[in-house]
Amino acid sequence: MTKATLHEIIEKITNISNFDISYPLEDRGDLACNVSFVVAKQNNSNPKDEAELIIKKLKDDGDIKKAFSKIEFAAPGFINFYYSKNVLLKNAKEILKQKEEFGRGDDKKDKILIEYFQPNIAKPIHLGHLRTAIIGDALYRILKFSGYNIESDSHIGDWGTQFGLLLYAYKNFGDEKVVEENPIEELNKLYIDINEKAKHDPDIREKGKAEFAALEKGDEENKKLWEKFAKLSWQEFEKTYELLNIRKSDHNWPESFYEDKMPAVLDELEEKGLLKESEGAKIVDLEEYGLGVALLVKSDGATMYLLRDIAGFIFKKKQGFSRQLFVVDNRQEHIFRQLFKVLDLMGHIKSNGEGEHISYGILKLAEGAMSTRKGTDVSPEVLMDKANELALKIIEEKNQDLENKEQVAKKVAIGAVKYFDLSHNRHSDIVFEWDKVLNFEGNTGPYLQYTHARIKSILRKADNSSNELSDDSDFVDSVGDEEKPLLRYLVRFPEVVSDVAKNHYPNQLCEYLYNLASKFNSFYEAAPVLNEPDETKRALRLGLIMAVSQIIKNGLGLLGIEAPEEM
Repeated sequence: MTKATLHEIIEKITNISNFDISYPLEDRGDLACNVSFVVAKQNNSNPKDEAELIIKKLKDDGDIKKAFSKIEFAAPGFINFYYSKNVLLKNAKEILKQKEEFGRGDDKKDKILIEYFQPNIAKPIHLGHLRTAIIGDALYRILKFSGYNIESDSHIGDWGTQFGLLLYAYKNFGDEKVVEENPIEELNKLYIDINEKAKHDPDIREKGKAEFAALEKGDEENKKLWEKFAKLSWQEFEKTYELLNIRKSDHNWPESFYEDKMPAVLDELEEKGLLKESEGAKIVDLEEYGLGVALLVKSDGATMYLLRDIAGFIFKKKQGFSRQLFVVDNRQEHIFRQLFKVLDLMGHIKSNGEGEHISYGILKLAEGAMSTRKGTDVSPEVLMDKANELALKIIEEKNQDLENKEQVAKKVAIGAVKYFDLSHNRHSDIVFEWDKVLNFEGNTGPYLQYTHARIKSILRKADNSSNELSDDSDFVDSVGDEEKPLLRYLVRFPEVVSDVAKNHYPNQLCEYLYNLASKFNSFYEAAPVLNEPDETKRALRLGLIMAVSQIIKNGLGLLGIEAPEEM
């Protein structure tokens, strides 16, 4: 029985809906409810008395009787529920039966678009940019698995005054032959150098703005150069998708795609009395909402990101997307608040949730946040080469005879980098440290992968031993205190995935998987499996650890991480 189902039953009994059902401490049951507090406050009565009355009614419910072996009051006013052994075994059996499909959500009608992985053309990608790809890719997989009708968009940055600076740098300081030999690296050098020059000569930045304004007006030379930069950049983006096993987006609607859609937005804003002029610039005044001034067009005619984002949101809504999710770092929070408020005033957002900024913190090295402008970026190739090298070294130390060490090391390296990101609360700034990323102990990707491989090794050693779970009386009676923690924790997986699909915090799935792996390792140290003399008990434990390995594999898969059979 899920928390949602139990909530419905208690709501019918009490006629109250504003209560919570949560997971208590392990020795206090499987579910805990605070409804007696709510009823007692409403009736000005004692929570314990109210809890006892509710428990009495719950025990008369047929579904409750089947699901829980015990329901009890816990001071100062909670009701704790303990799943029956039959329910726990049935859940484990379902895991083994459904395998990768276990926990999949029912199909939902809403059409959702999630936007992630927004690199800029003519600039190399570094790990700081990859946070959006890693988080967005995981959320796409989780939402899809949870039954949502979801599609993705990459929204490549290929428009804006920074491209004017690059055009100016290329025309005045670039060497065509040198650039063609190593396009992205050389273009990036030009971009870094021109930013340094602009610090000492403000006129350079104005010349860059003029180049971009000319591009917007269709200047033929600038258009051809821009198209060339975009083509070369996409070749690098494709490598990154493959390098980190990031799912390629369903759509590619870059910033330039909205160039011809922006005039209609300005017209609509003007018709609705929202567009104003200020010193030659076009703005929407959001001061009364505490959001300052939304700048859409500069005095020199150059358009701003915000105008393109408004046009983009309107276009995508016309494509049938009822919700739009944007995986973008938290430094853009103010821009998104302006975006959603302008769309609200225009009438294109009518309810909460139609647009959501899924923000995340900055990934830092020892010298600080990674920045292309400052030239302190780390490329995915360099990063993953290092990760592969370290992973291979560790694997060779742990298992010299392992076949396909290089392939396994690659899976471990990718998993380590992704999991390190995803295991943090996405709002947090994080510091990338190799000894933490590739640690085979603690809450890390390699620890989970190693636990999965360890279980698979045990199962191979079991050979043809029975590992089928049954709900007959012998199996039910054989469930003891050693097995219960794992069996009880397996029940939570579908709801954990469902919760992450709703709140968009992948670290909660990571925490669940880590706790599950830790419980398995504690179980295996304390309880014999291969050497268990009782055949029923042995079959139970083999089936149980097989279910654990399946859930670890499923959970890692939702994070975009593979689970090796051997390590």
